[in-house]
Amino acid sequence: MSTGTQVAPAIDGEKALDAYYGSFTSAQEKEVLTVPLRLVEAWSRNDAAGVANAFTEDGVMILPGDVFKKGRDEIRAFMAAAYAGPFKGTGVTGRPVDVRIIADDAALIRTHGGILAAGQTEIAEELAVRSTWVVVKRDGQWQLAGYQNSPRGAGATLRW
Repeated sequence: MSTGTQVAPAIDGEKALDAYYGSFTSAQEKEVLTVPLRLVEAWSRNDAAGVANAFTEDGVMILPGDVFKKGRDEIRAFMAAAYAGPFKGTGVTGRPVDVRIIADDAALIRTHGGILAAGQTEIAEELAVRSTWVVVKRDGQWQLAGYQNSPRGAGATLRW
C-alpha cells in the first residue's frame, strides 16, 4: 500500500487487504480505514492501551448497555477490565460498508462486524454489531474521535 500510513497486520497480505477495502479504493479512503485496522490489531493482542491510543485524547466510545467512555484514560481502563474479564482472549473483526470523506481531516465510517469469541473465526449472531466511526486527522495521523456500535442481526444481544 502506498498511502504513507502504517497499516496494522490485522489483515495479512495484499489480497486480503484489497478484499477488506472492497470498493473503497482511493488513497484517502484507505488511509481513513487504517483506524479500524489498528483497533482490530490492538484488540487481537487484548491490548487496552493500543485500543485507547487509536482514539484522540478526548475521543468518545459508546457501547450497548449504557457504556459511555470519554478520553484515552477511561477507554484504556474500561478495555483493561474487559480483557481481564468477559473479553479475555477475544478478537474483533469487521468490514467497511460506507466511507464518507467529510473534509480533508474528517471522515465517517460504517462497519459491520463483531466480537470473535476466544478461538473462533466467525462472529456468533449475538455478538454481531453495526458500528459508526468518526475519524479525524491529527498531527498527520487518522485517529478515532468517536465510536459507537449497536447490536446487529436477529439474534444480536451484545451487552457490555
